[in-house]
Amino acid sequence: MNALLSVTQLIVSLLFFLLGIIAFRDWLRDREPSRGWLAIAIGALGIVSLAGRIQSGGASTASLEIVSDIEVAIFMASAYALLRFRGTFIPLGRRTHVAALVAIIGTSLIYVASRVAATPLTSTPNLLEQSITVALVGVWAACVMDPIVRFLWASRYLPAVQRQRLRSMAIGFGLLVLVLLTAVASPALGRTPGAQLVTQLVVLVALPFLYASFSPPVWLRRTWREREEEAFRLAVRDLLLFSPSRQILAERALEWALRLVGADAALIADSDGSALAAHGVWPGRVKSLLNDIEQDPNGRIVKLADSEKPGSAIILPLPLDAGTGALVVIGGPFTPYFGGDELQRLNGYATAITAALDRAILTERIAALERTKTEFLNLASHELRGPITLIRGYLSMLSGGSLGPVSPELNRVLPALSIKANEMNSLIEQMIEAARLEEGRLELHPVDTDLRDLAQKAVDVIQPLADANHDIKVETSSEEVRATVDPERVGTIIGNLLSNAIKYSPSGGAVRCKVVRRGEMGIVEVTDEGVGIAPEEMDTLFTRFGRITNRETRHIGGTGLGLYLSRQLARMHGGDVTVMSIPGEGSTFSFAVPLTR
Repeated sequence: MNALLSVTQLIVSLLFFLLGIIAFRDWLRDREPSRGWLAIAIGALGIVSLAGRIQSGGASTASLEIVSDIEVAIFMASAYALLRFRGTFIPLGRRTHVAALVAIIGTSLIYVASRVAATPLTSTPNLLEQSITVALVGVWAACVMDPIVRFLWASRYLPAVQRQRLRSMAIGFGLLVLVLLTAVASPALGRTPGAQLVTQLVVLVALPFLYASFSPPVWLRRTWREREEEAFRLAVRDLLLFSPSRQILAERALEWALRLVGADAALIADSDGSALAAHGVWPGRVKSLLNDIEQDPNGRIVKLADSEKPGSAIILPLPLDAGTGALVVIGGPFTPYFGGDELQRLNGYATAITAALDRAILTERIAALERTKTEFLNLASHELRGPITLIRGYLSMLSGGSLGPVSPELNRVLPALSIKANEMNSLIEQMIEAARLEEGRLELHPVDTDLRDLAQKAVDVIQPLADANHDIKVETSSEEVRATVDPERVGTIIGNLLSNAIKYSPSGGAVRCKVVRRGEMGIVEVTDEGVGIAPEEMDTLFTRFGRITNRETRHIGGTGLGLYLSRQLARMHGGDVTVMSIPGEGSTFSFAVPLTR
């Protein structure tokens, strides 16, 4: 047992000392105050642990007394250093600082004085010496417990990596406090080999937690972040798909930029250097960081030694279409210095931000174009409505003889003029309806109607547009096909389908309008023997202003609104417009609407 205990004590002492060297090495790398205080706190405990091995190595009594006094000073210095380490993150009040310093120095001097006045070192401690020892350990434990409690409380609101680092530190130092308080509470038990072995094993368990608190390996950081990954993926998806504007997008992007690395401040700069969104960033300070941003395509880490609280910032370029923007993230209290892991993490996120910002510009341009189209439809349709109404009125008066006798030559062309005027009027009405639809002003006035009657009326209106080569036939069911619809809008749907069937059958042929019942739906089918539609052209068929242009159809006029409007009106009725077509053989358009129950 004694041999195992000796080996375990030696291993713990060496590991503790090695941990202190690693912490000191990290401080030398950045010379940052918080790392320096942490290196002192851990390194001091490592020195104390080695000093304990010196005491058990057979040194002289005088040497043991000197080592013991130095050991006490270093031991208490570790608590003070940890308290100052806490102060670099969570402000340490002046009164608290003075009180802790006085308590540490006072109990240390009293302890050393009591040992000088005591009997030889190997004698059993009396009650006074035990009380002083308890006070010494109590002050140490109080100074250590303050950072432990505060770090655990603060970790609740930090990103996963910072949260786990603080908790690891709290657990590591908490185990040391537990060991010391147990030893002080039961000195007799602490002198048995078995209890000492358990104590060393507990300290051995604390060492990995302390190491993970200030220098966690990359694989451990990734493990800590696993629970955040799904939330992060969903946030990026929302960022790319559901941000209504560039400013809102940038503000949302900053939330995760801060959260990913536990930063205190961040900014997204546009290509002209202006701030799209900012959180806790001073404009003058940021502008100086954006110099020559294009020279670092993978970003860079900049030390902020000139600020009130030294730290670092990550600067990443955003190669936008309009120029290079930037994502700037400045370290917070718990992440004063960034490393390669944080830089790599934000680099991938910056790529998503760049894509999202460019997409937002494209979306805004498309929205502006759509608004322009709608405004044009409104303007053009209303401006044309008056003249075409006047033209149709005079043509009607000419045809009726109200304006006097009509010459045979004019009488021959009046029907053609009337047809073209009606076509123009139909196009204008489509434009007006499409504009109302886009603006959400289109209202339905449904009534219970027989679809057979609506189909016949639509055929009667379209019949004059057909020439002698087109044979329009109506096929209806023997039973009523009743549906609750807006008769005017359904007439527009059927009329558009019939008009297209005629226009896209330039060689003539039969045009059939069939009205049937199929289950709970009423169906109006319009079939032609025209040019047909190729499969690859189907995607643009029902889009606004979408027209199929090829060798057979390029001479056919139209706005590309008819089918778009027809499908939208059908869907407002709870139905749809679909098509089946064979190129060169014709097409069948089907308008389906729910039947009246």
